[in-house]
Amino acid sequence: MPVLFENQYPADKKFFWETIFYSHFRKSFSIYLMLFMAALLAPNLFFAIRSNWQGIASVISVIIGVAFFIIYFIAYPVRVAHTVKDSQPDDTYHIAVTENKIIYNAPRYSEIEISFAKIKKISRSKHYIILVSEMDDIYALKKDGFTKGTYDEFMKFLKSK
Repeated sequence: MPVLFENQYPADKKFFWETIFYSHFRKSFSIYLMLFMAALLAPNLFFAIRSNWQGIASVISVIIGVAFFIIYFIAYPVRVAHTVKDSQPDDTYHIAVTENKIIYNAPRYSEIEISFAKIKKISRSKHYIILVSEMDDIYALKKDGFTKGTYDEFMKFLKSK
């Protein structure tokens, strides 16, 4: 099959900040978890202030809830820092798009082929197009990284799929 679009970009800090942000904060599970924790935190805070007999349990629950939020938000920059540290300065992602599939070459990994039928969601960050598979794997294409085709042509192509 002929390659319709080609995209490449370096594995730099900007790439990891944007893609890990998506996987850390924008996935449905993360959103539901945050809402669930907020829903539990509010009544426990109320009981910690208003009730005598449930006060200790509620205070402990509030402390655990607040600790969860702090850890959750600290985990994001820590994860980015570890990922950046593990990458090599010359690591480059190469992506080829044909009529039926995307061929994704990540540094130090084998070639991955993804059919368009397995893509369940498309999102855009400031610099990347993020494709999410059925297995919640994330594949990114840089908006200005097209060496064959253009960003606008690719978005039209995706909409047709």
